[in-house]
Amino acid sequence: MKFKINLCNTLTIILNILFIISFNANSYELSDKVAACTLALNKGDLASAVTVSAEILKLEPNNHEGLLCKGRALGAQGKYNEALSALELAATNAQTGFDQIISYIFIGNLHKANNKNAEAIASYEKSLKACDLENNQKFKRITLNLIAEAQIQNNDLNAALINYLAGAKLANNDNERADSYERLAATYSTLGQYDSAIEYQLKGVLMQQKAGTLDQYANASSTLGQIYGKAKDYANAEKTYTKLIQFAKDNGGAYYEAKADYDLAQVKALSGDTDGAKIMMADALTMAKNIGERDLATEIEASMKKLSN
Repeated sequence: MKFKINLCNTLTIILNILFIISFNANSYELSDKVAACTLALNKGDLASAVTVSAEILKLEPNNHEGLLCKGRALGAQGKYNEALSALELAATNAQTGFDQIISYIFIGNLHKANNKNAEAIASYEKSLKACDLENNQKFKRITLNLIAEAQIQNNDLNAALINYLAGAKLANNDNERADSYERLAATYSTLGQYDSAIEYQLKGVLMQQKAGTLDQYANASSTLGQIYGKAKDYANAEKTYTKLIQFAKDNGGAYYEAKADYDLAQVKALSGDTDGAKIMMADALTMAKNIGERDLATEIEASMKKLSN
């Protein structure tokens, strides 16, 4: 009898070990496939993402990451209803508060991409509630910005400003502050509130100068010049573009030099200096062609024709 008991115990131990080995092997396989699915999405290989997500769900039918990947891939393929079903199932199978946050964000993104702004906002608001429960300030800021984007898409700019301002308060570093300030500037500019737009875009430029890349700083400066132009503050627009031209020369940014030359030429045209505008546009056109920027060259040529008429 003692031998039988020991044999039973031994078999139980062996079965437990085999289960653990099988479980770990399955876990590793799932992890690899989730990584592969995400990589396929990032590369835009949607067919592969759908295939890999199906493999994940075959191993574990309610796998949260697999359902998210499937939903995102189907959404990118334009299969709205199928994508929504997968993403809603992912939200149902969320294991953590963070999983819920991500699920509702992707559901909102799907709605927004399909111009279903009310549905998008409703999903983002669920994400906000989950963010508050998790005390996740980073994703609360992201979600507030997404709500604002949906409101802008719905032409509700004043509501968008409220959420962008709330998001700006949660910015945790200079890069996030730059992003928030530029979003606010763009919205104020669309509303024609140029003083506020300039205020926030100046802040954005300063943040990009401190923490952004050269491209981000140049883009922010170019946008500042455009807002000055819309506000008919041609003197400050010219100063901004002149500074940007020098920055581009100092840092080898031929595209931004050509673009700033062109933008400055437009400012000169608006302020009545047609001859100066033509000279600068000709220089900008030559530079754009030399660096192979065909779209910019085409745009400059169209503007030159208008000036000549």
